[in-house]
Amino acid sequence: MAYRLTRRARRDVLSIWNRIAKDSESTADHFIDLLVHHFRILGDVPYAGRQRDELRTGYPGVRIMNVVHGRMDLKRYPF
Repeated sequence: MAYRLTRRARRDVLSIWNRIAKDSESTADHFIDLLVHHFRILGDVPYAGRQRDELRTGYPGVRIMNVVHGRMDLKRYPF
């Protein structure tokens, strides 16, 4: 199974790259490579990730809606 990124998730990834690249483009590239690696794992093994039905239910397959910092209060994020 493949994964899909929404436009918003793509913008999130680009924003992350831009923030990191201000200090180091090579570090930004490496971090994005790690993200993509994890996206591929989720695509190959979709149950490796957490289901987030409390945010939005009913999505079949692996659709990456947003890419947010792990410490962020997800209830305040506009999904």
